[in-house]
Amino acid sequence: MSNAPYVPQPAGTWQVREVASPPDLESVAGRWDELVSAVDGCATQTSGWLEYALATDYQRGVLIAGADEKGEGRAVAVGFVSEPRWPLRRFRTMHFPAYPSTRGDAKALREAVAVCERAARERRCIAMDFVGIGQPDASSALEGLGYATRERLEYVFDLTQGEAALWEAVKRQHRKNTRRSERAGVRVVRLESLESVRTVRALQEEVARRHAARDDGFGLSSPESYEALHHALVARGFGRVYCSYLDGVPVSAALFLTFGRHAMSVYSGSNAQGLECYGEYGLYWHAMAELSREGFIELQLGSADLSVEDPASPARGLHEFKLGFGAQTRRVVGASKTLRPVALRVHRSLQRVRSCIANGKRRSPPARAGAV
Repeated sequence: MSNAPYVPQPAGTWQVREVASPPDLESVAGRWDELVSAVDGCATQTSGWLEYALATDYQRGVLIAGADEKGEGRAVAVGFVSEPRWPLRRFRTMHFPAYPSTRGDAKALREAVAVCERAARERRCIAMDFVGIGQPDASSALEGLGYATRERLEYVFDLTQGEAALWEAVKRQHRKNTRRSERAGVRVVRLESLESVRTVRALQEEVARRHAARDDGFGLSSPESYEALHHALVARGFGRVYCSYLDGVPVSAALFLTFGRHAMSVYSGSNAQGLECYGEYGLYWHAMAELSREGFIELQLGSADLSVEDPASPARGLHEFKLGFGAQTRRVVGASKTLRPVALRVHRSLQRVRSCIANGKRRSPPARAGAV
């Protein structure tokens, strides 16, 4: 990828750049802060890089940047084309995990979305989606362009305020639990090894068992996806694991992605001992403080459906855990659009057929010995 600036010159133009396959993340990361500052530091997501690592069918990406009539940065977005395996390879979709950041200008947002859509259509995609757009008027702007929208909450920390201010924002009970973790002898360590990523998954298995005992669902990705995540991101400097140890044994762990000066917690888990010694409290405080000292500007602790605002929500406990550390909530709008309706219907029909064939093979009884 060229080292030339992504923000286009001359003024009033848009630029779409192909990103190599696999995407040259180092090159993009080197320009990311410049891109964000070019649009007045609007928040951008890093979660898309997780999606890229886990989805091995991502073939190529695009980076889109726009300038206004004065030549100043106006908007930026990053997207990936997802191309399924044979025989569905022709049914591509385009995902924009790093959403169009604009200066809160509705016109700029509409222009950015139109450019993203044109990029998807030029690549013969059957559908496209934006993970989330954090702009107050995003819903009306997107619905006016024919997109189906959905709102959710993101949990964010402003790390630029410094460690002392971050600690002051932590609620009293969370501070107590963090100190209890220290008194219990919990030691938090930062790691980047493949084994540390496997530790995160092993602890998540413990979480899944606790949820199963309560008849409460808990999604757990395959071991292979964690290894892909380590290979694509952590091993290349775009992620880290914080692990809480008690007597030399890991009791809590969390995986963070880092891109530019943004960080995001994507996976975490604790065993029963970790819950007893408040391992996750010490872990998250250690991570927040260290990221702040390193000059990161924002930490995101995932997102949730708006239903978590209901006190009766099953996810209410996790919601309050994040708020207890001083997280601010940010409403974002996700959006999707079908670009080729007939192709999408054919794609879904073929998916159902393939699923039925696969289920039939799994249910087929083994052949009896001596059968002809």
